[in-house]
Amino acid sequence: MAKLLEVSTAIVSQIINNNWNLISNEMWRIIQKRLFLDFEWKTVAIENFKLITHFLNTSKKQGISIAISDTAGKSKSETFKAYWKSNINSTIYLQCKTSWTKKSYLKALLVASGLDSYGKTEELLARFLKHLMSLENPLVILDQADKLKDPQLDLFMDFYNDLNGHCGFMISGVKALEKRILKGVHRQKIGYEEFYSRIGRKFIELDHITFKDVKLICNANGVDDDDEIQYIFNNCEDDLRRVRRDIDIYKLKQTA
Repeated sequence: MAKLLEVSTAIVSQIINNNWNLISNEMWRIIQKRLFLDFEWKTVAIENFKLITHFLNTSKKQGISIAISDTAGKSKSETFKAYWKSNINSTIYLQCKTSWTKKSYLKALLVASGLDSYGKTEELLARFLKHLMSLENPLVILDQADKLKDPQLDLFMDFYNDLNGHCGFMISGVKALEKRILKGVHRQKIGYEEFYSRIGRKFIELDHITFKDVKLICNANGVDDDDEIQYIFNNCEDDLRRVRRDIDIYKLKQTA
């Protein structure tokens, strides 16, 4: 846990033993961020949450690779984080970044696995693969995978080839991910056909946000006014981030 949080083992020991006096507010904020803890918001199992959770369970149990490519604000990341927290010993969750090189990508995967992230690129890859081989029904969630450059995306082939049937992979991104892969397949770019084949030649699309979804989220987060809920739904444009923004605005007005 200390390696995953990128803090000292002494800090983790102090937390476990309730010795909190020496832990600064800044350190608590770092830990909160690393663990994706949000005390101001309640996650709700809306339809997309249930659908994504089903695919995560399927990928994990069967050791297959599944890809989701859909617009932002459809509950992808929120579901991934909730699933990771419930399956932390066998699930690795990573939010991808455009700035990563192949080596920094592997280092991020190792940190997310709670492992040492030192060494050459080949050593990092071998350590990561060995760790996954040691787990029972492991799952790797690559969120915002559309941000990965080709060299990093190509590593998925190494992961797949060594772990096929043993480790599940969930690869998720916005619509640009599907367009990029299909365009690469059409142009016969190296690696793209292989990638597309390994995800079953299919990208999953999610459901649109419904009024029922918005109502459940509103009720769970302190909004019960029917007119306000209708306004929030009408204003969301199929984006749950808009829903949260409007809920936060409503609650601020209530406390003003």
